Amino acid sequence: MSKKSFVDAIALDQLRESYVTCVEVAGRIVAITRTAEGVNAFDGTCTHADFQFVTSRLAGGCDIECPMHGACFDAVTGEVTEGPADAALPKYDVRIIDGMVQVSADWADALQTDWGIASK
Repeated sequence: MSKKSFVDAIALDQLRESYVTCVEVAGRIVAITRTAEGVNAFDGTCTHADFQFVTSRLAGGCDIECPMHGACFDAVTGEVTEGPADAALPKYDVRIIDGMVQVSADWADALQTDWGIASK
């Protein structure tokens, strides 16, 4: 079993509840949500048309909405709540260390170490 690589994504105090915040993590766009259930992170690209999400209020208070065709995904699970998408968003593990949201970025293992990406 390999150890997960976690990368700093954003300070917890920069996340607004009921919003999706899109940030670049180790070269990939990640959609981070903060809801009453906690902080979650997903691949930042819609599974329907490969369109990147934008930082915005959660649709209906609980869904990540793609601005291209209106597909919606649950902000906690990533499951599709409204088409045209038919596949859930890939979800990443999250941890909060010293006020910093960190995302499991296993894809970062393939990046060159001189990019300054730290694995923990």
